[in-house]
Amino acid sequence: MEKPAHPPAAPDLEASPSPERQPKTESSIARRWKENLTPSYADLVCLLLCFLTGLCDSSAYNAWSCFLGMQTGNTIFLGLGASNQPANKPWGWLKSLVSIASFFVGALIFSNAMRRAGALRRCTLFLSFLAQTILIIIAVALIEADLIPHTPADMSLSGGPLFLELIPIALVAFQSAGGMTCSRSLGYNEIPTVVLTSVYFDIASDPKLLQKPTANVKRNRRVGSVVSLLIGAIVGGWLSRSSGGMQSALWMAAGMKFVAAFGWLFWKAAAPK
Repeated sequence: MEKPAHPPAAPDLEASPSPERQPKTESSIARRWKENLTPSYADLVCLLLCFLTGLCDSSAYNAWSCFLGMQTGNTIFLGLGASNQPANKPWGWLKSLVSIASFFVGALIFSNAMRRAGALRRCTLFLSFLAQTILIIIAVALIEADLIPHTPADMSLSGGPLFLELIPIALVAFQSAGGMTCSRSLGYNEIPTVVLTSVYFDIASDPKLLQKPTANVKRNRRVGSVVSLLIGAIVGGWLSRSSGGMQSALWMAAGMKFVAAFGWLFWKAAAPK
């Protein structure tokens, strides 16, 4: 008598997980969002930031007699305030102090946030530039609404009863630190974006100063940062004299940073290590 055949073995449910248990593959959009970008040619973005520093600082100095990105000058103005100078601008030191403090806090926040998120990630650079754009837009919107004194006629730097001009000063100085953080993260320390004293020294003391352009790229970038900031200051000065006033300079800065923010979405990714 034949033994009955064994029934077929039940499938091992643990060995072959159901579709619901299988790990989900990351979408191509998510992978692209988290990509590290190559810093190649990003020095052009840093030179743009130099231009925007000159643009914003020249127009802001005309209106408020303080700088928004270049904090060396603000430190001198702050020191002059200890002796109540200049006499016709008794609260000038306060504007400089607010700009310095806002820049410092901005550097602290932007640098730590970008370091933790991955400084060269596509999403990090995009969001950083987008945040800088939004801060400029808020500042210029307050000025456009005529809530903030911003012309030599209504701004003798007496401070006014409410010191409302401190709001846009703080906002734009804060975002200036974001631009410098990006230049450092990209590895272009020779383009600090907001200061030129050390750049002038580095150009003059460069032993390869007179070499051809292809043989000294860092010198080219330093010279480019000086020229870019100077051109920005010239443009900002003329815009502040135009019918658009300093608002037109700030709108231009916001527009350029907005374009730069979306530029990172199409930037070439770094080669995988």
